[in-house]
Amino acid sequence: MEQFFSRTEKIKDGSIILEEGSWAYYAYVLQSGRAKVWKTINNKQVLVGTLKEGDIFGEMSFFGMAKRTASVTADGDVIVGMIPKEAHVKLDKMTQDLLYLNDAYNRLTNCIREILDIKGRMIDPRLFEKEVENMPDLLREVVGRASKRFISAIDGSIKLMAQMEEASRTIDSLSTTLIQKCE
Repeated sequence: MEQFFSRTEKIKDGSIILEEGSWAYYAYVLQSGRAKVWKTINNKQVLVGTLKEGDIFGEMSFFGMAKRTASVTADGDVIVGMIPKEAHVKLDKMTQDLLYLNDAYNRLTNCIREILDIKGRMIDPRLFEKEVENMPDLLREVVGRASKRFISAIDGSIKLMAQMEEASRTIDSLSTTLIQKCE
């Protein structure tokens, strides 16, 4: 996540980090210390939460391009990482990539399930070949060729299933890598 910071700032105890009603030029990550979240309710400042090291705040207004809905003050000396608006495009791209990877993963998983379901309903072609042995020659030849095609299709389906499982593992790995880069 640090690659998204434009800068870090040390904020003194009690100082305002972001103010309710202001425009969002940054989202923040509390790198050390604690902070308090305040909201104006009936013209009074009401404490609505606290933040600890690692918490991200100000992101709703940052992504929504709206004014701040609460104020945040330092509860002791703190250090905050500031994520500028320019990082918004990069974060959006990463989010879209994760959504596409997730969609591809779900589609592959569904295909694998369908193939497994079909495979589970198939009869053993070798049993079928034993039944064919008592048929007339011409019919046995036609059924034998169809059976070979059927076996070839099963083998192809099994190979395809293995490739799809490998692709889903690759997608899982890429997704994990992207998530770790965001953290």
